[in-house]
Amino acid sequence: MGGDLGPQPSLEAALVCLDSFPRLRLQWIGPVNQLQGMLAQVPVDQQHLLSRISIVGADDVVELADDVLVALRQKQDSSMSIALQRVADGLADACVTCGNSAALMALSRQLLETLPGFDRPAFASHIPTAGAPCLVVDMGANLSPSADQLLQYAISGQVLEQAMQPNSLVQVGLLNIAAEAGKGQPEVQAAHDLLLGHDDVSYYGFIEPQDVFKGKVNVLVCDGYAGNILIKSAEGVGQMLGGMFQSLVQQQGDESNDTQAKLLQPLQSRLDPRKLNGAFLLGLQSLVVKSHSYADATALVAAITSAVQYLEMQFTEQLTGAITE
Repeated sequence: MGGDLGPQPSLEAALVCLDSFPRLRLQWIGPVNQLQGMLAQVPVDQQHLLSRISIVGADDVVELADDVLVALRQKQDSSMSIALQRVADGLADACVTCGNSAALMALSRQLLETLPGFDRPAFASHIPTAGAPCLVVDMGANLSPSADQLLQYAISGQVLEQAMQPNSLVQVGLLNIAAEAGKGQPEVQAAHDLLLGHDDVSYYGFIEPQDVFKGKVNVLVCDGYAGNILIKSAEGVGQMLGGMFQSLVQQQGDESNDTQAKLLQPLQSRLDPRKLNGAFLLGLQSLVVKSHSYADATALVAAITSAVQYLEMQFTEQLTGAITE
């Protein structure tokens, strides 16, 4: 049903993605009458895409303020629950949602199977750096992971990045308050030792937050509390810089506005958090993508596009092989 902005951005993003991916078929889950009414308003030049959108009825919704137990026990007929059940039943290949993160985690663990050897799924998403985007695992699913779970995050993150960059060396860093050994939380220290002894992980070592944005590693492993703060801070800084750049352009004379805007546009686009929207719930045998609750159509296009690309990479199969080796 969409997030804070309602279902309209979902429809706009769906039409863009259907036009971009000829093999894509989408299931839109929510109140049938409302969704049918919105489809009836689609412009004539996009109506040929509607044959690849199916409406699945759901009259309930998990609210962002709902407690996890409410979602699990009282909202089995919510759009989120129905979407995940359709994935579990093999009626859909992936679920993309803007809904409540805690409820999504709980319902996913209830309805979908985890990968062998994976204790608890983790949210993973990219942040911009001076180099290539860096994959952050975890972003908020598990606030106090064990050392073994941090190792699982490292393995899954490396497999994901290797699938995306098959010809590049993927390095994994462990977020810490210092780069020196002996500093940081006990779980982080223990995970550091496990990673040093794991031959299949290309381990960079401890990395401090400021060095993450220099592009020193491709995958950043951390607990969900630190990861959530890091990624939201990065978004805030990106939005601040974008606004500052825009103000600087507007303060210049008219003759230089167009030139400066053209120079700044690539950087603004690179820092735009909407372009990297969509966190993957790694550790499940099915693909689940969590979008920001405040996502607009541009952000939802990014989330759906990522889901399509990762399905085409057969990432879950690759991760299953890596975890069970």
